[in-house]
Amino acid sequence: MDLQLEDINESILIPLVIRANETKRQKARVRDRKALDIVESLDIDTKKLDRAVLHEYLITRTVLFDRAVKEAIGREPQALCMNLRCGLDDRYVRVDNGWIQWFNLDSPEVIELRKKAFHETKREKMRECDILDPNWTDCVPKDLPVIIIAEDLLLHDSREHLKAFLEQITAAFRKGVLIADLARRKNTPKEQQENADPSAVKKAWGFVNSGKDLALLDESNLMSFVKETTFSEQMKKNGLKSRICGILSGSLQNRVSVFEWKQPASRPEAEPGSTEESTNESTTPTYD
Repeated sequence: MDLQLEDINESILIPLVIRANETKRQKARVRDRKALDIVESLDIDTKKLDRAVLHEYLITRTVLFDRAVKEAIGREPQALCMNLRCGLDDRYVRVDNGWIQWFNLDSPEVIELRKKAFHETKREKMRECDILDPNWTDCVPKDLPVIIIAEDLLLHDSREHLKAFLEQITAAFRKGVLIADLARRKNTPKEQQENADPSAVKKAWGFVNSGKDLALLDESNLMSFVKETTFSEQMKKNGLKSRICGILSGSLQNRVSVFEWKQPASRPEAEPGSTEESTNESTTPTYD
């Protein structure tokens, strides 16, 4: 493994360390063997990076996302899954059903870093991709139902950017599920509010009362709200310590929300011999 500590910024390192430390627990809520291997290879003291409050926040979020992704895969067992801004996450291993296609998408710098620790397989790929690019959906195939995983991605974006994002995915993919975490403004850590551009915070969409507000931003009216689970609901199951940490972090009303869309059946049919027409539902294609 060629990873060096100085190559990894804290926004990627801290979640990695927390997943590694959680994996070592006897009753681990998240098991990430790859994270543990990477952290052990870096030979670092993790105490300063793994604080109790942040640990509970990130593990709760990971548990909720893993569960939502597994449920979505259960409904679409041959889906194409996109893990947006994947970092060094190994969710594919935790949710794989033996059929899905999986694309880990991130900036060129992060994908270069990821390739030092991860390898592609027939069903798991890495792609350099900037979702702010209007053509970012071109980096993945479009002939399967999709599951889009947007962890820690939409919280602080503007309504304008989010509307564009929703327009892109509902236009590019015939059928799909979007899984994203949302938060109320008052639940956002104080330091994040202080460091943010005031005009951006004012316009940020992620500070809402319910995930239903996201569906309302979809001007195509294809996106529908399915369900959501608050961090509070999960932290109650984790025990008193977890709930106290949730209170301290102000994250109890954060939630992981699930949405779905499907283009109208009147969509023009594929040309003879095209990928869409020739796809056999009884087999799972692979992409190089």
